[in-house]
Amino acid sequence: MEQEKGDSETSGLLNGHIGSRHVQLDTDRTPDVVTYGSVTDEHTEEVANGTDTPVEKEGFSCGRASKRQILSFFCVAFLNFSGMACYAIITPFFPSEALRRGASQTTVGFVFGCFSAVQFLGGLVFGKFITTVGSRFVLISGVFVAGSCSLLFGLLEYTEGTTFIAFCFAIRSMEALGVSAHLTVATTILTHEFPNDIAKVMGIQEIFVGLGMMAAPPIGGVLYNLGGFKLPFFTVGGLMFCCCAVLAVLVPPQVDKQEGKRDVSLLYFLRIPTVIMTCGVTVVLFSAIEYLNPVLQPYATKEFNLTSPQVGLIFLLLACVYALFAPAWGWLADKKKYARIMMTLGLLVLSAGTLLIGPSPLLTDYVTLLPK
Repeated sequence: MEQEKGDSETSGLLNGHIGSRHVQLDTDRTPDVVTYGSVTDEHTEEVANGTDTPVEKEGFSCGRASKRQILSFFCVAFLNFSGMACYAIITPFFPSEALRRGASQTTVGFVFGCFSAVQFLGGLVFGKFITTVGSRFVLISGVFVAGSCSLLFGLLEYTEGTTFIAFCFAIRSMEALGVSAHLTVATTILTHEFPNDIAKVMGIQEIFVGLGMMAAPPIGGVLYNLGGFKLPFFTVGGLMFCCCAVLAVLVPPQVDKQEGKRDVSLLYFLRIPTVIMTCGVTVVLFSAIEYLNPVLQPYATKEFNLTSPQVGLIFLLLACVYALFAPAWGWLADKKKYARIMMTLGLLVLSAGTLLIGPSPLLTDYVTLLPK
């Protein structure tokens, strides 16, 4: 029972990309008890000031949430939507534009891949120094950098060949750093505000991640048809600047340092078998999903004469299903302790879906279950 409980708690913590987050160990408790981000059992700042009361440990509910928690929750939701919009806005039109400007199909894939790679590495750095620099500053600065890079990416319309490719990598990498900064802080804020319902709150937040993934491709395709290469990036950049202003006004001050706690390195978690397994599952599932980004749009345009908005609708379908089911999976992981079963079944369904997209030669040439 203790092992099962530990596994479920670890899975809940991992829901927010644990590899890129800042972790602290509570030295007042036994060495095996770990708090994540700036997690505490009480809102110490609010209680000390007499401005709020701790939330009872009965599960996440808007009715029981404090004003601070509600503000934090919706600000992070806005961030998740905007961050995914930054990433997904280019999927329905960029591959063809890059190929037309002299980039190879492999280079297009690397432009997509560099965003995720830099976001991962940046998360490790930001997670380490959030408490030193200040989470609120990192949050707002990250949003500002991401918005600025989106505007700059739109100006690549006036470049060709090697210049276009070089600036694609440079600007996309800087944009990934900005997104990594604000998403790292956003997850830390949630783990601090909702220490007893991490999986459920993260599951609900995935709705907004899915909405960003849903809305960005079709909207990007429509904007591309209306205003060319620049308009989608200028629109997302403007959204990020608006987001920056909203966060500066609404995000409450954060307690970045707490007494009686010391830093714990990432290696502490990598010694836990469940952590290694969950990180591996995360890498596999995102690899299976993201490989569509650089190849689906050119193929669909060439073979089926689909327009950019129509390709965006294909990505909309994937993100829509993701957003609809994410809260249910969060609830199952948090309350029913089905994390291992969910990961196993999820990978099996993902494998089947991936084989059907092509469809795979395994199904057409060898087993002959499907026609070519």
